[in-house]
Amino acid sequence: MTAIAQVPLKPRKQPVQARSETTVLAIHEASIQVLLSIGYRKLTTTRVAERAGVSVGTLYQYFPNRQALIRAVLERYLMEMSASIQADCQTLRGRSLDEIARGLVDAMIAAKWRRLEVSRAMHEPLVEVGGAELARASAARGASLVADLLRSCSEIGAVDVEPLAVFLVMACTSMLQAAFIEYAADKETIRMHMRAMVRGYLSEMRAR
Repeated sequence: MTAIAQVPLKPRKQPVQARSETTVLAIHEASIQVLLSIGYRKLTTTRVAERAGVSVGTLYQYFPNRQALIRAVLERYLMEMSASIQADCQTLRGRSLDEIARGLVDAMIAAKWRRLEVSRAMHEPLVEVGGAELARASAARGASLVADLLRSCSEIGAVDVEPLAVFLVMACTSMLQAAFIEYAADKETIRMHMRAMVRGYLSEMRAR
């Protein structure tokens, strides 16, 4: 059994009242700040609690260890990204293929750019907190959204949109990760390249 499997990654409890939600949010934000300032290897629950302005005991009411804490931060971040993309894409249903491609790229970049520091902070602990599982769930939500948009477009024809949407989300996610995190490309440069990629891919698949 691996070390990852042995460490409990589930929160102890979920915040119910507004005050509890505020406390958990403060802990999440403090975790990001500690990650950015000293890295995951030096991060401790004590340091996070101090940065959040809460006791370690309060932190442990919600998270049994630092892995569960960072996993919860990552999960919240991915859910917020999915919600942001979905909200920005609401007006794209029934639009032309070109409008959908441009709007989808803009929505993905906007969602990533809002909390880019979280992506940078999560790069180091990703494997230890089971990030691949959360990333797959996020990609599945994205693929479902893209497939729904494509079905609403009369230009797409008889193309099976399910695998198309999966590959599209995989490509866009990989490009965003490489451009923003590894190569520090500016927002407009990556927007230009992503639009070209998405529009070209959709046009090619439609023609086939």
